[in-house]
Amino acid sequence: MAFKIEKVAVLGAGVMGAQIATHLSNAGIPSLLFDMNQELAVQGLEGMKKLKPSPVYNPKTLEMITPCNYDDHLDKIAEVDWVIEVIAERLDWKQGLFDKIIPKMNDTAILTSNTSGLALSEMTATMPESMKKRFFITHFFNPPRYMKLVELVGGPETDVKVMQDIATFLEDELGKGVVWAKDTANFIANRIGVYGMMLTLKLAREKHLSIPDVDALTGTLIGHMKSATFRTADVVGLDTLVHVAENAYDKGEDDEERDIFLVPDYLKTMLDNGWLGQKTKQGFYHKVDKKTILSLNLDTLEYEPSVKKKYDAIRVSKNETYLSGKLRSLVSIDDIAGKFLWELNAGILIYSANRLPEISDDIVNIDNAMKWGFGWELGPFEVWDALGVSETAKRMLEDGRKIPAWVKTMLDKGFTSFYGFDGKVKTYYDPSSESMQPVPTHLLAVDFDVVKKTGGLIKKDWSASLIDLGDGVAAVTLHSVLQPTFNPIDGSIISMFDQAVDWVQENGYKGLVIASEAPHFSAGANLALMLRAIDEQDWDSLDAMSKAMQDTLQKVRFAPFPVVAAPHSLALGGGYETIGACDRIVAAAELYTGLVEVGVGLIPGAGGNLRMIMKTQDRMAKGRTGAFQVAQKAFEAIGFAKISMSAKHAVSIGYLTKDDIIIVNGEHRVAKAKAEVLAMSEGYIAPELRTDLFLPGKGGRLAVNSSVKGFLKSGKISEHDAFIAEKLAFVLTGGDKGGIMKPVDEQYLLDIEREAFVSLGGEPKTRARIEYMLKRGRPLRN
Repeated sequence: MAFKIEKVAVLGAGVMGAQIATHLSNAGIPSLLFDMNQELAVQGLEGMKKLKPSPVYNPKTLEMITPCNYDDHLDKIAEVDWVIEVIAERLDWKQGLFDKIIPKMNDTAILTSNTSGLALSEMTATMPESMKKRFFITHFFNPPRYMKLVELVGGPETDVKVMQDIATFLEDELGKGVVWAKDTANFIANRIGVYGMMLTLKLAREKHLSIPDVDALTGTLIGHMKSATFRTADVVGLDTLVHVAENAYDKGEDDEERDIFLVPDYLKTMLDNGWLGQKTKQGFYHKVDKKTILSLNLDTLEYEPSVKKKYDAIRVSKNETYLSGKLRSLVSIDDIAGKFLWELNAGILIYSANRLPEISDDIVNIDNAMKWGFGWELGPFEVWDALGVSETAKRMLEDGRKIPAWVKTMLDKGFTSFYGFDGKVKTYYDPSSESMQPVPTHLLAVDFDVVKKTGGLIKKDWSASLIDLGDGVAAVTLHSVLQPTFNPIDGSIISMFDQAVDWVQENGYKGLVIASEAPHFSAGANLALMLRAIDEQDWDSLDAMSKAMQDTLQKVRFAPFPVVAAPHSLALGGGYETIGACDRIVAAAELYTGLVEVGVGLIPGAGGNLRMIMKTQDRMAKGRTGAFQVAQKAFEAIGFAKISMSAKHAVSIGYLTKDDIIIVNGEHRVAKAKAEVLAMSEGYIAPELRTDLFLPGKGGRLAVNSSVKGFLKSGKISEHDAFIAEKLAFVLTGGDKGGIMKPVDEQYLLDIEREAFVSLGGEPKTRARIEYMLKRGRPLRN
């Protein structure tokens, strides 16, 4: 009988336990949420409705969680397939709870602990032998909805098949990235991540760098989380940081870098003062009011205004587009920032290499742990490859550092990088066999780089490629050459869409997938190009940009074969207009999508208004009776620049339909999109031009504009917001031709959309909004 989890018991309704239960509900898995009494269990569940960022895709799914207590509901444990313990890090408490619940579990149920630091060998000391086979550690990272990592740790008695079953469930049903760790202090991610944080604290003091300076150097600049080091410590809690560091020190008798985990005196003083970070409203940072954030002076332990210095290393690195180039540039500059980053990286790289085979058997698990658990863009061995293994090893030796023996062996054998490609698959260096081995991959994970390298590349342009996914399915993949993270829609991408439709038809392929190779699908159109046209008052060019995208996306829409989009993360503005033109959307559950053009003083100009009208009309009452409701619903989404907080939320707004598919594991979306193309291709009939779009016309426009004037009068919007809203209302109510007795067609709506879009481009306040967004990355309310 195939392994299946239909119900889970979560022991502990604290913030972490309740969030795990909530994420199970996100995936449609019911759970029992236990705590010591019913009040605590209910409070834990209720807290999920208020927690920010929200742990839930759709609040209705919280109904799948049943609050329970050990006194009244312990027998219910027999109903579940998996019990996960998430109580405080006290060994005696955990063992006592296990003694209580194990007799109530069914004979096949699995028991795991979410411990972040206790040894499995300690927890199983009093456990029945029969249970040890089905007990191991599943360490989720906080917050479990957003952090991909789950570390699995088994013991000598653990049944590996049982662990693999849970690993598959975590990956396929909960969208997690699983790494296999060993029963050592803090496992993988916290061991290396906290080492990096403690080393950063040490170097900051030695080099007299301020807290703001260190965070500027250790955040997105080097491919780490935006919160960098000190702000991350505040968010996690300084007491938690100290607990993990002390655990590494106490259990690290054989750790060559053990003393790094000694807690510095100033951090001890902060804990004594109750400065624990965000939860006590002061830590390394102290937010005085909305506009004033002070940072701690580590020498005086007094708060002072945050001022960032300018460093040559940062200035020079801005000339590099990709992270690998930035890293090489940063560590090569001979200023205080460059020296700091070199010493930090060298320390982390050597420390990570020395952890094999102590905490993991291979480098892949370590790299994945740091990417999925700490938000690093590259794992430590990927960073080492980016910096150049041979060159950096030589520099490390010159510094008097000791290179790990296995790394020296690797170089002596002629392997100059930790990762490679053997012509078929990606490979990694395995120290135990002293050879390159295939990187383990999930069957549903599509690696565009591998597809291209194995003969799948059909056409390539600056910002997009056409590739062959096999089985008669092609794909357009987006990879902006100028902004590889956010993938703005540019002429190269539009051209590739146009060419792809022709190529698929000419070569008799079954259909097309549209996806992205970047961290985000697309954050919208290329605003820099628009601003250039506006500054040159080249309204013909602005009109041509809009029309080219409209026409191309209509070509995609009417293609004689199915087109399926596979978006993830951000799909804003032009990104949404692209996926909205496709027959179906296979979306990653973490999809933040919407038509946000009003934030830069515009309205959608590439068919976004049309997409929302059609989707809304199809979902609501068809025909004349719902004309105003259709326009109103579309206006609420576009006029207020609503962005979905998940793919399920996108359905409720109207950006996605009930026919669209949501994939919890975003890495599987392309494979699923390909499967959808194949399923739809049999007997596929292309859509026809819609001529049945009933919109309310002038009467509906007056009602919408009346509401807009109310918002303006109450000060909720600016005069320019109101001006944009009136332009938007004109389009969404059908322009001069709209009316409940006379439907309009698609092309008419596209034409009046484009006219409004270009006219708004001529407004000085719109220009100011676009410029502000390009410089600051956030909307200007003028």
